[in-house]
Amino acid sequence: MKMWRCEVCGYLHEGEEPPDFCPKCGAPKEKFELLDEEEAEMMRDSLATREKYAQIYSHLDEVSKLAQEGIDLNLDEGCNAIFSQTKKDIEEIHNKIKEELAGHASECIWVKVASDGLLE
Repeated sequence: MKMWRCEVCGYLHEGEEPPDFCPKCGAPKEKFELLDEEEAEMMRDSLATREKYAQIYSHLDEVSKLAQEGIDLNLDEGCNAIFSQTKKDIEEIHNKIKEELAGHASECIWVKVASDGLLE
């Protein structure tokens, strides 16, 4: 499948032809460029990685909520320490993911496009 990139905003489209207008910025079809197969494969890999990171974020957010509920119960010092450490560890993992994506994005605009939303 061919992959097209909007030269105005970086939106990616897969299909035999680019869309008539960019759904992100409204640029006309003529503003789309066809990516070569190597670039397209790199983008597919970047998008797949971004999806995995998004899934990890979602699951970790749920665990963080559970840990906070445990903290709110205020059962005993040992339990509170485990719940607090869990929240701290989750924040550290979130930061590592952001740093990894930011590092790739600074090297490659394609990765930046695939990382949008997680770097904020």
